[in-house]
Amino acid sequence: MQTAATELPHTEGHSAVRDQAACAAQNEAARKLLREWLCDTSGYDEEVWPQAKKVIEENRLSPRSRFDD
Repeated sequence: MQTAATELPHTEGHSAVRDQAACAAQNEAARKLLREWLCDTSGYDEEVWPQAKKVIEENRLSPRSRFDD
């Protein structure tokens, strides 16, 4: 018996194919979101990062700095 390319071996029915399709759709949505973030030129992250970094440093649990500046 030969299985389809999208079907995983040793699975029950077509649930593995549906799971794989759902996973592929989620992966594509994540890639799309990352592309949008990379194209963002609003300056928001440059404005907010110093504040976020300060809070992270103030609340660290170890004496080591979290960031190499």
